[in-house]
Amino acid sequence: MAETQDKATFLYHWLKECEKENIILCFQGDFNQDLVNAILLLAERGPDVQSSSTVVRARVFSVLVECMQNIRKYGAPSANSDLKPGIVIVCIDPKGYTLKTGNFIDNASVAMLKEKLDSVIKLNKEELKDLHKKVLGETKLSEKSGAGLGLISIGRKSDGMGYVFKTIDDKNSFYSLDVFISNTSK
Repeated sequence: MAETQDKATFLYHWLKECEKENIILCFQGDFNQDLVNAILLLAERGPDVQSSSTVVRARVFSVLVECMQNIRKYGAPSANSDLKPGIVIVCIDPKGYTLKTGNFIDNASVAMLKEKLDSVIKLNKEELKDLHKKVLGETKLSEKSGAGLGLISIGRKSDGMGYVFKTIDDKNSFYSLDVFISNTSK
């Protein structure tokens, strides 16, 4: 019972922190491709998003797609199904957009994902562009994976990102990713 309570307490505090933001879109549930498409339609029609420049909107949608695809493809499935539960939150303030995602991930995948995230976060835009070209040239795309290009793409189109992993139990951790996209067109 204490383990379930710790898990619930952690998720409750994470959600409370997210509620402090100016949320313009929030979805929590099981992710599949139809749901990803529906969320994008909702986000596209929002007046807050419509008021941004075309370049900024394109960056927001590109990063949002990558984040939701990561949940759909790599998230840990629910206990009794193959569905991938997660949460997507889009926040706005005068400086730009913050996209927050959260989902469960197998503990065995945490170290490799941390390594990939750290390698993307430390690079500047030009280095990310070069890495993107290198990975495209050296890697065969598989059915499940885009050769790790999703995180590189998020790094290229964002103006900062951070992450947190919280061990939930012996099989899963909660993974949250925050991505900031400035209102200024770059």
